[in-house]
Amino acid sequence: MRTGLLAFLLSVLALPIMADTPPDSVDFRLDAHRWEHRLLFVFAPSAGAESLTAQEEEFDGHGAGFQDRDLRLLTITGEGAGRLQEEPGTPHQPLTDAAVRRLHKHFGVPHDAFRVVLVGKDGTEKRRDAEPVTVRSVFDAIDAMPMRQREMRDSSGGEQE
Repeated sequence: MRTGLLAFLLSVLALPIMADTPPDSVDFRLDAHRWEHRLLFVFAPSAGAESLTAQEEEFDGHGAGFQDRDLRLLTITGEGAGRLQEEPGTPHQPLTDAAVRRLHKHFGVPHDAFRVVLVGKDGTEKRRDAEPVTVRSVFDAIDAMPMRQREMRDSSGGEQE
């Protein structure tokens, strides 16, 4: 019995090594975040693209605003790489190759294009931009959403009239 269990455990542990995907990769699924998080996708042609660098610099230092709005940041590059961050500047988790392919297909973003796509907690696309966006414009778009308005009222104890 122990030998069989040990063999099973070793085979399960070896699966991430046998695949080309790092063991801490996230097989990201949009549905898993519905009603929990808003999602901000930044698609870029490459990790060194000027538009991506500009976008990352714009988001830098605004982690508290991302947290307050339950906003997760996902960066996907044309090289087939992707990463998930709870907020800008924090450690990231790489996305699986399959997740990157699914996201490109789902949003219809060509591998050589730059796009910023905001998805609400309901899982629907709220805005799409072809140029880097200001953090203020993203936060304003979120803060205007009915669900966010309700969250702000609830967190203030209903003191707003």
